[in-house]
Amino acid sequence: MLATGGGRITDAKDALHVAEVALFRHDLRPIVQENQTTTLRLLTERRDDLVHERTRVLNRLHAVLRDLLPGGAPTGHSSSSKTSRPAP
Repeated sequence: MLATGGGRITDAKDALHVAEVALFRHDLRPIVQENQTTTLRLLTERRDDLVHERTRVLNRLHAVLRDLLPGGAPTGHSSSSKTSRPAP
């Protein structure tokens, strides 16, 4: 179970058991530090996922507003990162 990543560490006893298993098991993969390229790729993929999710949510909101408001939804909104806020 530990070799497949199926368990979660919840307290100090669990951490001790994991350390004991890791000490005596020789078939576990060694931990290696990721290089900067891998880290940047992961961050870029996460940013892309967030941008796509934001666009999806705004499109969904637009569709709901179009159905609820007489005359349709306002057309001045977009999924760009620049948002204008009304003055208080």
